[in-house]
Amino acid sequence: MTGAKSFWFGQSARYYTILVIVTLLTGFGLIMVLSSSSIDSIKAGNNGFAIFFKQAFFAIVGLSSMMALSRLSFDRLRRLISWLFLGSIGLQVATVTFLGYSVNGNKNWINVFGVFNVQPSEIIKLTMILYLADYLAQREDQKDILRTWVNPFATCIVAIGSVLWGKDLGTAMVMVAILVGVLTFAGLPRVWFWRFTGGLALLGWWALNLGGSRMGRINAWLHHDWPDPMQYNWQQDHAVWAFASGGITGTGLGNSQLKWSWIPESENDFIFAIIGEEGGLLFALVIVALFVWLTYNLLFAYENNMDPFSRYLLLGVMLWIGVQATINIAVVLGLLPVLGVPLPLMSAGGSSLIMLLSAVGLALGAERQFGTINLRRNR
Repeated sequence: MTGAKSFWFGQSARYYTILVIVTLLTGFGLIMVLSSSSIDSIKAGNNGFAIFFKQAFFAIVGLSSMMALSRLSFDRLRRLISWLFLGSIGLQVATVTFLGYSVNGNKNWINVFGVFNVQPSEIIKLTMILYLADYLAQREDQKDILRTWVNPFATCIVAIGSVLWGKDLGTAMVMVAILVGVLTFAGLPRVWFWRFTGGLALLGWWALNLGGSRMGRINAWLHHDWPDPMQYNWQQDHAVWAFASGGITGTGLGNSQLKWSWIPESENDFIFAIIGEEGGLLFALVIVALFVWLTYNLLFAYENNMDPFSRYLLLGVMLWIGVQATINIAVVLGLLPVLGVPLPLMSAGGSSLIMLLSAVGLALGAERQFGTINLRRNR
């Protein structure tokens, strides 16, 4: 047996391919977090390994969650999805209204026991994917009924609106891409596709004009030759310089000069700039290739899965990782204005890493279920 229907130790080759790619990206991410965060840790009066140790802990929790969820029964999970989705929206609303605190103008974080910061909007991404997968799977034979499309769209808009309420435009954009992508692949009629996207465009325009620095960043990005007294392009300009400094082969691990306060959030949203500086163009292309390979395998798993819930789940996880990675890399390269979107599996941040690895665990569970069926057939 070869290809997609090859099986090692009872699982499909694609199951292990996804597992290996995700593990590699997480491992590379830990190395780059260590390199890019050491200066910031020391400046904050901590040990140079402080951020790395915290991220390593999050990685252990996330990988453990991934493996546990890969064995979870979907029948049990689906009974809880509605409550999980509503609970995550409620937590986000509570964060914006009274529980949370602001970081760079976005009120989307909760401090837990003075030790960890939790970002509920990352939880909503996963629960929204589960909600869409469950809702559409139950209505697989009702694609010609209007409420099949309107109901999930309206419900998810409430979830996206709660994130926009906290002024996190980048996360909201990723959620919009997931929502439109899942509905489109599920068979959304063209006329409703344009109506939905038109409504989302109006929502986006409203969000851009809520205040803050959004329009300033966009204008600075569109008119790079204009004076930039607010230094909106500071991060992107220095990110490009980091790539120029790295050249083809890079300056070597730990030898970045731009991480010395020249690139704010160098271990978070702009970690790809440090990858380009220390690892050079070659290592940056390896990271891009791993993300492309991962999304391809998730897409192929989606296309070959026979269970509707598993299909939409795989699709949602693929869109989450693929869209978010594309936006982050485009921002670092100056192809999009700064949006505050982390690089999946690699940027520092516990909520993002744990939720993404949990999502991958559920995707592995979908592939495991499909692979087990085919293994029995091949026997």
